[in-house]
Amino acid sequence: MLTKTMIGNSIELINIYLPNLWLYLNKEEFKTFLSKAFEHTQKFNGGTPNNNFIVTFFKLIEEHKTNNSETIRNEFGYFNYLLGKFKKYKNKREFRNLLIGVLYNFQRNNFHHTLGEIAVCLGLSLKNTFQKYEQILDNEKSIDFKFINNKGETILVDALTIDYNNKKYEKEKFKAFLNGRLRVKFEDKSKNLGVDVKRKIFVFPILSGFTIGIIKEQSEYLKDLSNSTIEKDGFQTFPPRAFGNVQGTFFSLFTIDEIIHPEKIKRKYSQQW
Repeated sequence: MLTKTMIGNSIELINIYLPNLWLYLNKEEFKTFLSKAFEHTQKFNGGTPNNNFIVTFFKLIEEHKTNNSETIRNEFGYFNYLLGKFKKYKNKREFRNLLIGVLYNFQRNNFHHTLGEIAVCLGLSLKNTFQKYEQILDNEKSIDFKFINNKGETILVDALTIDYNNKKYEKEKFKAFLNGRLRVKFEDKSKNLGVDVKRKIFVFPILSGFTIGIIKEQSEYLKDLSNSTIEKDGFQTFPPRAFGNVQGTFFSLFTIDEIIHPEKIKRKYSQQW
């Protein structure tokens, strides 16, 4: 049973590590989320089969108690940063829908996917107007984001987090592997749509689990991905980003160039944290 003490302690942790959550959810809504999350974990003997927000929140509780590591606290610090940055944009309602959607996705979403979607949404909002989360297309497929660019054109974006087993890395097969993942995602979202609509659809790849060595070795290909075309490659994509941390002090989503040149990260982010 979820007790008052458990609820109170959870709210206090949010106050400490994720206070910007209250910009979008009130405490009663958070209590409802906790209750549903607790019910979900009880179905799996006190846990959950996915590394989602619930699991990460449990890890935060443990890390807060032991103070042996700052890994999860850094990730929550990044989450809090993203939530705070988005408050200046107009479409707060749709961003709240995004936030609630990823928090309540108990079945398949994991915390890195949550951070990835929110980071992509924020990044694209810098130069585009965020219109809709979970846009339903004419083929009845749902795509993550609808934006309007500065030319008044619609951009439909689906974030794809690629959880990679770097132990299976083969240099010669890497391009075919990643192109295949992007093509499958693009074809799934654009199935049975006209060419005009297909040209509005882009995949936004987020690399998770890739070593710096792999990214350096494949950097030219990764930086060239944004030049992909439907005719040539069977997909369209934004430049990929990769999760990483710098000297264990903060966690973020970086460009390929920042990953292979970490001094650029230090200069760019030193004033933000």
